[in-house]
Amino acid sequence: MALISDNTQVIRDWNKLAAKCLRSNDRFVAEPAHGFQTFRQRTAVADRLMHVLLPDPDLILDSGEILPGRGNSCRIAKVVIDGTTYVLKRYNRRGWRYSLRHVFRRSRAQRTWLAAWNFLVRGVRVAEPLLCLEERSYRLLGRSYVLMEYLERTERLTTLWERLSPEQKQFLIEQAASLFGQLHRSGCIHGDTNWDNILLRQNESGFDFFLVDLDCTRIFSRVMTEKAQRDIGHFLRDLGRLEPPKGELHRRFVDCWRVAIGNSGAYS
Repeated sequence: MALISDNTQVIRDWNKLAAKCLRSNDRFVAEPAHGFQTFRQRTAVADRLMHVLLPDPDLILDSGEILPGRGNSCRIAKVVIDGTTYVLKRYNRRGWRYSLRHVFRRSRAQRTWLAAWNFLVRGVRVAEPLLCLEERSYRLLGRSYVLMEYLERTERLTTLWERLSPEQKQFLIEQAASLFGQLHRSGCIHGDTNWDNILLRQNESGFDFFLVDLDCTRIFSRVMTEKAQRDIGHFLRDLGRLEPPKGELHRRFVDCWRVAIGNSGAYS
């Protein structure tokens, strides 16, 4: 299998920079509190948010507007704290086997927290995470949470698409292909590129893209073309549901993605 990029040193540098979110330093604070291992930005806002959420984040979660999530494995709510709107996501404890399996593994919340910072240091927009909480007792994992900014004035690509002109659709497809090419060249796989996980905000020159739902994200020191092809497969599947399958927009996306990853023969 071919490599998309052999610039492994730059990718490793990005990975190290993002990993700062897991320990205390000039940008972040990592410490135990109220039976949780906590990770947060080193800001007065994040400090205040942690003290509001603890010792029981579910009080805030249950007071918010519940949003669609991944079955019974998690619960997501739009919450308001001190007049500002956030998204709070809880990953549920799924029995003793789950807790034992995660004794020496990161929780899903911590993996999402780390994935978000990996995207951000690479210049890929996501909802900025403010803090992450892991409930642990003798290292046994319970609930885990991540609190993120709420992306105002954005729409899911699924709902925006039908209102776009043919010219806007082509421009959006080109932007999306460049975004995923940038992501793959930098060592990242989103893992679930369906259109509900792509939020857009229109601006004067086009669209601002935000990727959400990072539960399936994987970060590598290098990415093989086969993994990247599978990653964009979800995007192309949803495109084929709304436009002619493997039509002009499909071909345009693939061509622009090939250019972005620097491999004109990576996808057929």
